[in-house]
Amino acid sequence: MKMTYICSPCRGDYEKNIIKAQEYCREALLEGLLPIAPHVYFTQFVDDEKTEERERGLLCGLQLLRYCQLIRVYGCRVSAGMYNEIQLAGVLGIELEVYGPPEFVERVKEIYNNAAVTQKQPILRKKGRPAGVSAGAPAAAPLIREPDINPAAGAARISINFEEDLARELEKEISAGNVLSGIMAGGA
Repeated sequence: MKMTYICSPCRGDYEKNIIKAQEYCREALLEGLLPIAPHVYFTQFVDDEKTEERERGLLCGLQLLRYCQLIRVYGCRVSAGMYNEIQLAGVLGIELEVYGPPEFVERVKEIYNNAAVTQKQPILRKKGRPAGVSAGAPAAAPLIREPDINPAAGAARISINFEEDLARELEKEISAGNVLSGIMAGGA
């Protein structure tokens, strides 16, 4: 049974988008696939209105994507969250299926193929020493590292390392307020 990541919008018409994602999961299941839809699952206990919870949910969704053999992308426009999922799938070489109007299909393929060609796999960095993804590593190698917990402060820190170009792009998106408001719309 092929683990299949369901990538579709979440934000916007939130309730309608969750129902659609559930339908996509059902369709995949009836085709003999194992659907993984973080935006259906995480929205049961993550408050999408709280930036920190939303961001953590998005990172967890990206981590789940690493375990999948197929990504199915649905919709008519690519949100910031969907963009990150499609790009990571391209970097990892995860099989891609796209459902939507022709211009949407072309946009998704462009993101996927560009990532596959120009990006390297994200590298896990722990306490200053490289670890994690190498050319022969399985797709399930960790993208995010375990939280560093400071019991005195009661806070956790999660790090993710992207290539410099992607990091700059994400910084622009964050400054514009697009990543944190749109990233969850893509599927976590």
